[in-house]
Amino acid sequence: MFDKIVPRPHVDPTSAPMDDDKVDEVDTIASLVRDDADDFPEGGLKAWIVLCGTVMGFFATFGFVNSWGVFQAYYQQKLLHHSTPSEMLVLSWIGSIQHAMIFVPALAVGRLFDIGFYRIPFAGGSLLLVLACFLVPQCKVYWHFMLCQGFGVGIGSGLMFSTMFAIVTHWFKKRRGFALGLTCFGGAIGATVQPIILRQLISKVGFPWAMRTLGFILLLVLVITNLCMSRRLSPVKAPGGILGLRTFRNRAFSVFGVCTFITFLGLFTMLTYIGSSAIAFGISPNFAFYLVAIANFSSGVGRVTSGLLGDRFGAMNIMTIMTAIAGAATIAWPFCRTVPKITGISVLYGFCSGAWLALIGSAVGQMGGIEDIGRRLGAINTIAGIGALCGPPISGLFANSRLGYVAVGYFAGSAMLVGSSLIFMSRLLAAPGFWRKF
Repeated sequence: MFDKIVPRPHVDPTSAPMDDDKVDEVDTIASLVRDDADDFPEGGLKAWIVLCGTVMGFFATFGFVNSWGVFQAYYQQKLLHHSTPSEMLVLSWIGSIQHAMIFVPALAVGRLFDIGFYRIPFAGGSLLLVLACFLVPQCKVYWHFMLCQGFGVGIGSGLMFSTMFAIVTHWFKKRRGFALGLTCFGGAIGATVQPIILRQLISKVGFPWAMRTLGFILLLVLVITNLCMSRRLSPVKAPGGILGLRTFRNRAFSVFGVCTFITFLGLFTMLTYIGSSAIAFGISPNFAFYLVAIANFSSGVGRVTSGLLGDRFGAMNIMTIMTAIAGAATIAWPFCRTVPKITGISVLYGFCSGAWLALIGSAVGQMGGIEDIGRRLGAINTIAGIGALCGPPISGLFANSRLGYVAVGYFAGSAMLVGSSLIFMSRLLAAPGFWRKF
């Protein structure tokens, strides 16, 4: 459970001078810690086992959460059609709570990872996710679904998400973008396969047994994930406490935090509403259900591609370009009202939006040392969670306006375009120069 804590060597300038043997001992310890942190395996059996575990973990967590578009359309049509208008209006809150709860616990989880305490939270999150999956078929009214699928699934996934991101950074540095891209590809595969499984099983065995079957699948996947998790570096008690507010003294990191919030106001909006909007546009529900899977599979391809490009040209440079294209696609989405057009825009949006999850770990990793990578990732992911919590419900208000989904597209797409410009501003602060790799 706990690895041995290796404190940072520190010499108090006000204390009495140490003898030569003591100085040599401190220098040796500092050198060993530094060398261990700088000598990344970039592969090997254990590294690939860990990476396979994170791929399966993302299959279960982000795979389930990013399938929300299927649930939203199904609940609107079948299960919650008898709910009050106010409850139907805030149905999207369930999906936004899921997305937010993945990120919000990241600050505490990331800090626990840094000091070596990660297995119990990870196992607890796995259990909570599976339990919530089995409880969803028992839900009857809106608040039941909010409790089980919003908070249960979200918090369970959140207790695992940051750990998986941070643990990959222990094994890869030069190939970190590619490794994180593969990890996130697992989430895209899950979000592609799970909606199809649900769609097929709901029509054959009904919604309750479809969810129970999915629960058994996630149970098997997460057992394997827990067995594969292993950090490489010894824990270090980095100064600054759980919040690590001194990190925000870095102007580039602070601007990146702002751009993360603004981008996440719109990042998941299209994925949330693309199924229900397609039905509203007159497209067959049988096809509309698969748009979520199409967008998620495209996102998976985009995550791996973005990871490779990020290693070659710089993570934040690629994030800037991909986020801008995804924002433009989101603005164009409500005007695509035929099957070929809405399929094409789903593919484009999915491919480009995938860059965020694939590269956020690389971007944050460049802004400090490896010893507190969990805390920095936690801070950024918590900010992302607040944006993900606010975005879809705000879009829901626009969806009920006179302009409908057109207003949703303008709001979400504009947020992503603004976020894209702020990413580049953060990059310029971190590495001045227009063509710099960063």
